[in-house]
Amino acid sequence: MHRRQYVITVLGSAVLAGPGVAHAGRDRSGEERPDSNTGDRRQTEPTTPTPESEGFGPRTFSGTGTSTSAEFDLRRGPITATFSAEERGSFTTQLLAVEGESYDDVYLTILLAPVEGSQVASVNVDGSHVLNVETDGAWEITLEQPSDSTAQRLPVEATGSGPGYVDVVAFDGVVRVAGTHRGSSSFIVETVPVDPDEFGELVFAETGQFDGETTVRVDGPSYVNVDADGDWTLSFGT
Repeated sequence: MHRRQYVITVLGSAVLAGPGVAHAGRDRSGEERPDSNTGDRRQTEPTTPTPESEGFGPRTFSGTGTSTSAEFDLRRGPITATFSAEERGSFTTQLLAVEGESYDDVYLTILLAPVEGSQVASVNVDGSHVLNVETDGAWEITLEQPSDSTAQRLPVEATGSGPGYVDVVAFDGVVRVAGTHRGSSSFIVETVPVDPDEFGELVFAETGQFDGETTVRVDGPSYVNVDADGDWTLSFGT
């Protein structure tokens, strides 16, 4: 099946989009160090195992201003990012596939700083990548591809504030989803399959205050990525 590239949407009032975002020169290398922080995962008790695969991290990169990292290897499939950026302005982070094409590159964040939160996206190709960061001040980001994950059985409820994600849910077909958002900008909710050959599903694409529900079809265990600028809630299969 075809791979699907995930592009994180904007926080606040920034209007940026996917691969068309221009990159300034990268003149400082981010500091890289091991870290046990796996990110802010909002979940219920996990009960259903998913297939095991080789993991990456958690590994933390940090720096000041626009930076690029040394190369590191990733596999196809979900990757989580937990981050913070201090200086007012944009905060854009990208995984560039060294031996891939431009459509293999993945944007983890296209946000307005100051910000802290987490996101999940899907790596499109196996192999060497670099992390590109564009921002004006100090930043830190922790990346992880778990070697195995345990999916939460439905029903699942999750809450958060700002950009975040819900850990793996054992979806298996049609599911009812309810959501609320108490922010002023984007509220984008979409699934990120554990299996990189599967498509993700757009659940909500709203702006500002929101309180509603929908029914979607999600085949197979998936993370749920949330782009928001306020408090949010999600309920699956309740």
